[in-house]
Amino acid sequence: MRLHPSIPNLPRLLEVCIDHMNDAVVITEAEPISNPGPQIVWVNKIFYERNGYSPDEVIGNTPRMLQGPGTDRATLDRMHEALSKWQPFRAELLNYRKDGTSYWNEFEIVPVANDQGWFTHWVSVQRDTTERKQMEEQVHQLAFYDSLTNLPNRRLLYDRLNQALAASKRSSHYGALMFLDLDNFKWVNDTHGHGVGDALLRQVARQLKKCVRETDTVSRFGGDEFVVLLSDLFADLATSINRASIIAEKIRATLTQPYHLAVSQDGQAEHQIEYRCSASLGVVMFAGQQASGSDLLKWADAAMYQAKNAGRNAIRFYQPTEHA
Repeated sequence: MRLHPSIPNLPRLLEVCIDHMNDAVVITEAEPISNPGPQIVWVNKIFYERNGYSPDEVIGNTPRMLQGPGTDRATLDRMHEALSKWQPFRAELLNYRKDGTSYWNEFEIVPVANDQGWFTHWVSVQRDTTERKQMEEQVHQLAFYDSLTNLPNRRLLYDRLNQALAASKRSSHYGALMFLDLDNFKWVNDTHGHGVGDALLRQVARQLKKCVRETDTVSRFGGDEFVVLLSDLFADLATSINRASIIAEKIRATLTQPYHLAVSQDGQAEHQIEYRCSASLGVVMFAGQQASGSDLLKWADAAMYQAKNAGRNAIRFYQPTEHA
């Protein structure tokens, strides 16, 4: 580093400035890049405060001391590749403090060479971006998930349905879309209030998720309407219909189980009631090339109304010839 001749004691001034930055600064030796990694030779004050370590625990250790179970392996591999080529690297990782708590760390690493061009150190500037990440997650949650049940909303459902259609076209496997509506849900709201109705919807959402695979989608479409998307069933239509029938029946039977709801009306003390409800389900099978997502939802909805008209608590599959 070339020092300005007119500023006395410049190294000390720079150290004080860096020590009082809001970003952590880490200086390590240049090598080894591979295990155990380059040793830390200096960090500023915020590094100790942020991570909870003492100087004796940091100096001589490696930056890998901040890694933990949630630290992304792929990002670490990309960083190792860049450092092996003496290239700067910038990324964001989940790091861990001494007490085990985690935080998001945005960092940039640059190599430092001496006057002969030999790389001697790495300098890393690190910023805690946890608050920003949390805000991004909140925005994402509001945009794509139902605030009452935390299920995917219509927007995310359409996105996943389009993905399922594209995947079905590539694999030639069938999928199924189920549209279900709770029977006589209006009575719950009218009799016990919307708070009890909301509690019922949350319980229904939890039960629905238990009936399907993690790769499937359960969405709250609106009100007391839910949509279940089963993707990647089988290449054979009959086998796929059989699997969709089994899952639809599992859903229908599960939703008839009793729900326990807290009720408080007219100044009375809160008490629990046991409530039983049912649902009407409409199911449509799809292959990637046959229809749009909007068409599938319309057809599943039509089949659901057939189940309603048949006496509720029933399942009906969409028959294309009936609506040609």
